[in-house]
Amino acid sequence: LDDLKDLGREKGWCPYFLARHVINHAKVLVYNYQYMLDPKVAGMVSRELEAESIVVFDEAHNIDNVCIEALSVAMDQQVPER
Repeated sequence: LDDLKDLGREKGWCPYFLARHVINHAKVLVYNYQYMLDPKVAGMVSRELEAESIVVFDEAHNIDNVCIEALSVAMDQQVPER
């Protein structure tokens, strides 16, 4: 992280967008699996991953709950009545 900050200062680049750019060149990427499983977030963050990427999930026993939460819709009584 410090290297990205230093390079960002030196080149005048935003460290966040620099990190997003270098994802394409990483051999190993470690980040929260919710960034890949939640469709709202994955479209912005995970789309840069290659189709042939290997993904290893840590704490995989929580994945089912994360998927259920990410794909659930909250409805109130007015929605079914429409």
